[in-house]
Amino acid sequence: MQNVFSYVDFLQKMAGNDRVALLIHNPENEFSRCAFRSITEAMHLSQTISVFIADVSQVQDIHPVYEITSEPSLLLFVNGKLVSTVEGCHESDYFKAMINLGLPK
Repeated sequence: MQNVFSYVDFLQKMAGNDRVALLIHNPENEFSRCAFRSITEAMHLSQTISVFIADVSQVQDIHPVYEITSEPSLLLFVNGKLVSTVEGCHESDYFKAMINLGLPK
């Protein structure tokens, strides 16, 4: 997982990756910490996607682009196009299923 620090930074890091996830979170929020833990575990189980993290205290220009109104939010991309947004905290198996089943390869 890599941190991103702006929308432009995210676009640059996303380039060249077919399948990408972006977690927008607030590390001060329990739901965000829960989502971070679950996604970390899911990513460990599934190496088929590049994962990036945006801390809302540092990154504020991504929200309006993707119309994100709450955190945590996990944005899933295929070939640079947003295909799904998952809000809130879920078990790692849920995130793994989203990644493995919800994103075309």
